[in-house]
Amino acid sequence: MAVTSHRKVSRKALRQPDEFVSTLDWISDFVAANLAHVIIGAVAIVAVIAVIFVFSFYSQHRQRIASEKFYRAINALSDKDYKTAEQGFSALARSDSGLTLGHLARFYLAATYLAQKQTVKARDALRNYLAAGGNRLFRQMALTQLGVADEDLGDYHGAHAAYAKAAQFNGPEKARAQIGAARTLVRIGDRQGAIAAYQQFLRDNPFAKERAEVIEALAQMGATPEPPIKEISSPGAKGANTSGSH
Repeated sequence: MAVTSHRKVSRKALRQPDEFVSTLDWISDFVAANLAHVIIGAVAIVAVIAVIFVFSFYSQHRQRIASEKFYRAINALSDKDYKTAEQGFSALARSDSGLTLGHLARFYLAATYLAQKQTVKARDALRNYLAAGGNRLFRQMALTQLGVADEDLGDYHGAHAAYAKAAQFNGPEKARAQIGAARTLVRIGDRQGAIAAYQQFLRDNPFAKERAEVIEALAQMGATPEPPIKEISSPGAKGANTSGSH
């Protein structure tokens, strides 16, 4: 029969506290000794959480209000209520300039000015919009509109620079910008540069709807859609012709 051995536990071992109990006792003693600091720390944490919550709520509320103002102004612009649209976009651009919609309001404010033939104001609004950045699509449209504004104001060098920058982007305004850049070259006296730009446009865009417009512009300058091919005669061919004449 197997003999079961029993391990004798001393009284000292029985009196030793469990590790978990010791940890609890240490925490209790620490809290009791540093109660004021613990309370202050807890209050600080609650305050930080409250500030984060309030800021998040305020940001969402501000974004929602800006969205409502923006779409009211957009609807007014679509309805040709330019006074209401101008007021709405101007207020957004001033008070919510840090928001995406506040920045975009400058672009639409310029469009509102252009619709009212207020070209100087439109140019200034476009410059403000471009100075603050923007995505590629709206930047191309803003540069194209800036070219239009500068051209209307007789600043053909400025218009050409704006059109040329807009033409560097691939987007819906690329063809218009390219034609604008060529047209303003004529107005600043660079006829050959304009002809080359128009001809390049036709080569790059053989099926463009603006093709007839470009061909007409070339015809007015006495140029053809394609650059003339220069005939190059080789020395051998020249010698052959010379020998044939004797």
